[in-house]
Amino acid sequence: MPTRKTDRDAVIDAALELFRTQGYHHTSVADIAAACGLLKGSVYHYFAGKKALAMAALDRVIADSRQKIFGLANDPAVPPAVRLQNLAEAVERFFAGREGGCLMGSLALEVGDAIPEFCDRVRLYFDDWKAALASVLEGRYGAARAGELAEDSIARAQGAILLMEVTGDPAVFRRACRDTVALLDGATETEAAGTGRSGPAKDTPGEPRESWQHAS
Repeated sequence: MPTRKTDRDAVIDAALELFRTQGYHHTSVADIAAACGLLKGSVYHYFAGKKALAMAALDRVIADSRQKIFGLANDPAVPPAVRLQNLAEAVERFFAGREGGCLMGSLALEVGDAIPEFCDRVRLYFDDWKAALASVLEGRYGAARAGELAEDSIARAQGAILLMEVTGDPAVFRRACRDTVALLDGATETEAAGTGRSGPAKDTPGEPRESWQHAS
């Protein structure tokens, strides 16, 4: 097989694509080597094995997401509604039409807690996502409710990503992203129905509300 010059980052790129589209267990070191034009043994020049390569790939996802997506929620000079809009648009751009959906979500289902090093990284990724959302929602909803809404938003997004993969239609995912923005762009329909108002609803202690039932 012909080889071409490559580097560590190119090996990670190839691994990320294959892990996303084929899964961790169904991707071999030989598959990764072939995808970046290397002999199988050459991959071991960069990584001790598939597990080490996967950890490096997950670290890349975490770092890139912090810089290019979740970090958009952190600029205090930007109004919260604009930060939330930017965050939702970045999430939509990243996932809409991407073959294989969400690597972190898929890996969590595939591997479970069998590989602790993977679990730690998956948990960190979703913690970052939750923190980014909660940071822009806290001013309106308070810390506890902002955290709940952030979790609801991520859960809806993950379900929408899965449905997008099954149907090939990104519309459901785009609706999930729009409804995230709606948390600071007027009340959702459920909130309005629960309060009889069209404006943002305030929490009533001891009366939790669901926020996502209207968009699918």
